[in-house]
Amino acid sequence: MNLIEIVSAAIPLVIAGGLIGIIKYKFPKGNISSLKYAFIWGIIAGLASVFIQYLAHWMNLDSLRSLKRMTFFAFIVIGGGQEFFKFLVLRFYALPKNSFKGSSDGIIYSIIIGMACCFVILIYYILSPTMKNLPYYNPMITTMGLVSVIFAIFMGFFTGLGKARKNKFVDSMTGLFAAAFIHGLYKFCFYTEEYTLGVIAAIAELIIAIILIIISVRTQEVS
Repeated sequence: MNLIEIVSAAIPLVIAGGLIGIIKYKFPKGNISSLKYAFIWGIIAGLASVFIQYLAHWMNLDSLRSLKRMTFFAFIVIGGGQEFFKFLVLRFYALPKNSFKGSSDGIIYSIIIGMACCFVILIYYILSPTMKNLPYYNPMITTMGLVSVIFAIFMGFFTGLGKARKNKFVDSMTGLFAAAFIHGLYKFCFYTEEYTLGVIAAIAELIIAIILIIISVRTQEVS
């Protein structure tokens, strides 16, 4: 492993550890064990995602010879597959908890789960010889941890909103599909080498993510 790979793999761990540390500092008497378990479940989600990618490779679906294959692989196999497994953990482990009140909690849990999953995927990419031959390998692994935070904010906000509004199914599906779409778009821009589109999309998604965080904080303060 070179320095870029070590730093890239460390980013999701630092983000998850930092977030848990901040919550522990802000609520010293609070129980953060559920966040630790969320991280463990996130690792399992990451392993499931790696298995899906292995199956896709075995079926030769990752041979991106046409725009149709790129679209399918980016939005269905990668974006849809990874976000689906993260969603399962968020929806069936975190959401039922009494401490899970709304969108703010959804974002926190979703980021923890997302960082664990991202860490596993990064290790898989770093250990894969075929990945290292890709022209976009370095920019992809260095940005994965940061953009995964944005995916998590989208999913966590809407999933948490669903619990607060007693509208779990519709809002949860909105979060899942939004996260899967922007994740797929992120990978699609690398596969097609449309880096300008990727930067524009990332800026727009970051702005929306910040707005969602502001809304969730204000909603929590009002409640």
